[in-house]
Amino acid sequence: MSGLSETEADVSRPSLFDRFGFATAAILAAIIVLIVLPLVLNDRYIGTLIKMLAASLFALAFNILWRQTKLLSFGHAAYFGLGMFAVVHLMRAIEAGSISLPLPLVPLAGLGAGLAFGWIAGFFATIRTGTYFAMVTLAIAELIHQLAPQWEGVFGGEAGLSSMRMPWASVTFGSDIEVYYLVLAWFILAVAAMYVFTMTPLGRLAFALGDNELRVRFLGYDTHALKTRVFAVSGMFAGLAGGLLALANENVDHTIFNAFVSGSAVIHTFVGGAGVFLGPIVGAFALTLFGFVVSDATRLWALYQGIIFVLVVMYAPQGVGGAIIDHVEPWRQGKLRSLVGPYLLGLIAALTLASGTVFLFEYLARLFSDPYGIQAASTKALPVVELFSITWPHASPTTWMVPVALFAVGLLLLRTAIGRIRKAWESIKTSSLGAEE
Repeated sequence: MSGLSETEADVSRPSLFDRFGFATAAILAAIIVLIVLPLVLNDRYIGTLIKMLAASLFALAFNILWRQTKLLSFGHAAYFGLGMFAVVHLMRAIEAGSISLPLPLVPLAGLGAGLAFGWIAGFFATIRTGTYFAMVTLAIAELIHQLAPQWEGVFGGEAGLSSMRMPWASVTFGSDIEVYYLVLAWFILAVAAMYVFTMTPLGRLAFALGDNELRVRFLGYDTHALKTRVFAVSGMFAGLAGGLLALANENVDHTIFNAFVSGSAVIHTFVGGAGVFLGPIVGAFALTLFGFVVSDATRLWALYQGIIFVLVVMYAPQGVGGAIIDHVEPWRQGKLRSLVGPYLLGLIAALTLASGTVFLFEYLARLFSDPYGIQAASTKALPVVELFSITWPHASPTTWMVPVALFAVGLLLLRTAIGRIRKAWESIKTSSLGAEE
């Protein structure tokens, strides 16, 4: 009746994508999923979701420093851990009755601890840049890591500290789902605050520092003071992330200052995409879930996580988030169909190579394990290795041909897939240029 054809009407009518943007629609969908998901999960999975949220916030806090100022910290576990201890101390004071404070406000202790110690550590660490800065941050974290077991009054010694969540406003916070929604609320507020920070004058100056510190200095700014402030903000949100995890766990010990915890923030950030604001969330969610699932099946899960990190850094330095953004425009233009076949072939190749890798590492892990050595010593012979409910004699050619065949087939498929993916992308770029002309 309007005189427009169906095609013209579809073009004239603004889509959800055009009105709100892909990022906004994706964020809203993710928030809805995070709100609804715990309703269909048991407590074990809800606990994992809480760890995902804390790990995501921790990685985002680290990325404030790296993405904007290009300062690589290897010791952010210090502020994450101090935030945890600050929250547990406050919970103990509330439990003892010496302080009255609603439980939802308790994470502010972690935020404050991260800010205070981040400012102090940042003042000294940001005197240097590059490798020297990274080493100073690592040294500060290791200093606290070594001091914590000895300082029992603050860190509880080897046993650590524990407390209980106290009820507030008729909410007991005794169930994981109640704690989850509290952590989720803080998570959303913190992510929004970090995004707003990137838009502030200090946040924009931080980007300028990362691009060209000398030019910022020539403009009359005190670059050391600017870096100290950005470091303090990063430490503040890292402390908040630790405080939320402490609220959920109700305990903490000195192992939280371990270098592995600092490394996890780095790995999550670069796998998810350090150049994308929400990239660290993608990496933290994916790798935390990976560790949760795979750790039940093998003790080598950290090795596989490290392999994933190396492969992403070498062959997809933009991370998962960057890769998703690269596909948004072709998706809008309806040109991703040509990539489905090549991507599917690449997925098959990756799974084949992964199968060979897992077989080889798991076999060698069992071959060189203590139980295997004890059994070999007692029987005076090399026993067979049981893997995937199958016995594999070490001297049998079949045992060693399995990973060789998987690697050979996987590499052949991967080479074919890479060629087809390149051709598909060249076709997409050519058609896009033709459309623009």
